[in-house]
Amino acid sequence: MSKCGCGNKVIVSDLINGGMSGSECVDVCINPQCGEPQFLTVLTPVVYDELGINVCQTFTLPATVPTTYPTAVYASAEVIDITFPTTGEGAVTITPISSRPNCYEITLTNLTFTFAVKFYDCCRRLLGTVLVPEVLYLPSSTTDPGYDEDTNPSSLVINLFAPYGVVYTDGDITTPALNVVGFSTTNSSLEQGLNLMAIPKVLALDVVAGTITVGLTLIVKSIYFTQYQLPHNGKAIISKGSTSQSEDSLCLDFVNGNLLDRNIKPIEICNPMDQKQNCNQADMTPCFNCNDDLNSMSDM
Repeated sequence: MSKCGCGNKVIVSDLINGGMSGSECVDVCINPQCGEPQFLTVLTPVVYDELGINVCQTFTLPATVPTTYPTAVYASAEVIDITFPTTGEGAVTITPISSRPNCYEITLTNLTFTFAVKFYDCCRRLLGTVLVPEVLYLPSSTTDPGYDEDTNPSSLVINLFAPYGVVYTDGDITTPALNVVGFSTTNSSLEQGLNLMAIPKVLALDVVAGTITVGLTLIVKSIYFTQYQLPHNGKAIISKGSTSQSEDSLCLDFVNGNLLDRNIKPIEICNPMDQKQNCNQADMTPCFNCNDDLNSMSDM
């Protein structure tokens, strides 16, 4: 009576299967392959569509700035975080476009920004960094102090190509997610689906009045992880650092420096230092190529 073939079926990868076939191949499970491959397989986030829009407004700095940084002349800003409502009136919404299943409509409104603002003196020396939280852009209320129909409207509506769909919050299909890419440990990475990022630029600073004008480029991207094969051109060279800080030691500088290499070409037909057009020998070919690379002899 034959035995029942009820055991688990083993499926192996192409690499293992190929490595175990043929006498010239190596079983990678026993002897891992070494050397450098011709191609590398990478899984990378690919931007399928994106759209950017500029907004701008002037807002008030923390009350301590005028007295703490009275000599500040310049400023720069980083967007640390962006928060927004996802439910109720005035919420950010993401909906598929009717009869166009590969595209989505994203409504941006009530975006609250947290900035890290750096102040510099007239010599562009850093004076300090201040956290500026809860700055509202795209306010849904037209009575908000920052509202401006042209530079900071109540909302922006974006249509974006997202052929593989969007990410849903906790798997709930009623709440599509918009990932924020900022400069906090909680939001500094890309995610598959829709991603929002902001690039700020300080346009004006008034320390006496305690105000700053910041323009923002808001960019929404549809991103999916896709696998590609890339040609392999060798491993990257890591920059070398040294723990020894030499001042006047020539030997230590040499030891910590690059390796020497020979760069003088071998002698060809005649002496490469011979600058004559003819070797003065009737039976030899004129040395027209002997002086083509005399610069290589400059270190002799």
